[in-house]
Amino acid sequence: MLTKVLFPTFFDEKTKIWSGVERRPFYDYDCSMGLVVYNTMKNFPQNVLQIAHMDGRVVTFADSLAWATRLAMYFKSEKLTHEDVIGIIGKASTYVSSLAAACLFHTTPFHAVAYTYVKEPEVVKELYVLTKPKIIFCDGEDYEVIKQATLEWAPKIITLTGRLDGVPNIEDLLNPHPAERFYQPERLAVGGDQTAAIMCSSGTSGTAKAVALSHRVIAKTPQITNSTDVILTSATIDWVTGLTCTMMGFFFGAQHVIFNETFNAESFIHMTEKYKVTFYAMAPWQAFEVFTHPLATEESLASLRLVVIVGGWLSVAILKRAASLAKNCNIMFSYGATETNGIAINLDIEMGNSVGGVLPGNRIKIVDEEGNALGHNQTGEILIDNGVKWQGYIGNPVETAATLKDGWINLGDIGYFDENNYLYLTDRKKDVLKYKSKDYSPNEIEQIIAELPEIQNVCVVGVRNVGRTDAAGALVIKRKGTDITKEKIMEHVANRVVVEYKHLNAGVQFVDSLPQNTNGKILRNAARKIFEELMESN
Repeated sequence: MLTKVLFPTFFDEKTKIWSGVERRPFYDYDCSMGLVVYNTMKNFPQNVLQIAHMDGRVVTFADSLAWATRLAMYFKSEKLTHEDVIGIIGKASTYVSSLAAACLFHTTPFHAVAYTYVKEPEVVKELYVLTKPKIIFCDGEDYEVIKQATLEWAPKIITLTGRLDGVPNIEDLLNPHPAERFYQPERLAVGGDQTAAIMCSSGTSGTAKAVALSHRVIAKTPQITNSTDVILTSATIDWVTGLTCTMMGFFFGAQHVIFNETFNAESFIHMTEKYKVTFYAMAPWQAFEVFTHPLATEESLASLRLVVIVGGWLSVAILKRAASLAKNCNIMFSYGATETNGIAINLDIEMGNSVGGVLPGNRIKIVDEEGNALGHNQTGEILIDNGVKWQGYIGNPVETAATLKDGWINLGDIGYFDENNYLYLTDRKKDVLKYKSKDYSPNEIEQIIAELPEIQNVCVVGVRNVGRTDAAGALVIKRKGTDITKEKIMEHVANRVVVEYKHLNAGVQFVDSLPQNTNGKILRNAARKIFEELMESN
């Protein structure tokens, strides 16, 4: 087992800046990540890159290299450059990772949008109008939605899955080419800060934004896997967690199990056993469902070596249960964002909801509302410098300027460092609510409610139609086979929190599910609307 602190964190008393150890770059500043992927796949052709749970299809590096090369040659024939964009929107399927590799080969950035947004065509249009892709790859079943959403500039649309009359399919572009064995990836036109991919921000507090990620950012993919690892995650390439897992396969040879069904703990555990999965990347609610499932046993989880939990909190009790089941496994929280990638990591489950120490190459400072730097155990806004030039939000200079100030990225998170230089998140600034002129953190109340054994998941929202203020209300999912009253939950919070403004003054509503993005993060704005609708109907 690893030590409790994976990397040391240092504090400069003069500047009041916390920093990780120096990160030595593995690749040249101006190296194309397409060249890195190309060389890895060419040197280890028999390595398995991907296993599709849907149909059992196994993809080797040799397979993916051939597909990516042919696609890159097609992009060249279409006269695409680094100034163009290729759209990707679809469920996990055989060719998606190779398509991403082809974009890196040709140094044409891809804009990946979550397939769940197909249900909201106006969001698809809002995101893609920012980049106007010349070509969009999508699932056949979503062709008409994508076509209508992009009528303004009418890109070429190619299906990833499913064939339609008169519409090209990706397999039509994969015929062998006599020159492919001599192919070489394109060089970067403007250096390592050139955009490689455009991802969706989480969208937990509003509309998702298009975040530009450079080749240098992708070069920071952490080497926490190797060619003996098998990755399982529900995150797809349109979120930074999914992109990171994909790059772990390309860079370090880890196998990736893909599936296109909705996350289900029982299926997840079955896949873990079947494919001898060693690595999970998952949201807290997914970790809860897996590690509390009856099928989660020492035997079924015996292959696990590392579980990375991103995007929220999980009770110490569940973390300890996970550790008791996966005995040869390290369980860690990771703090980061699409804009920054990983920033901090916690390997010590006894530290509760600390996100741990600062990762190499990163710096953090905590500031008050006037911008003054704070010291230990002083709560304020978290400012981040990840050592890489941030490209900002595509087509959104106002939000970019609001997020990037004097070289520091402000994600709107609130937190503090303790005397051991461990970082704690208390909430997002956008999520802090006010009731009777008093600020309170919904995250604090959620953790108190989660102490109850009957609770599976919870989201606390500020209900705006109760005296025109943000009275706390809890959307609660009960664990199967248990029962608990709204009154007991409200009483538990009142007993644990003395101050009245933190009580559940808007009450409790029971639901079967919480609104989440594809990466498993709860959409608090959508949750508030659900609460208010339920309250009005009761």
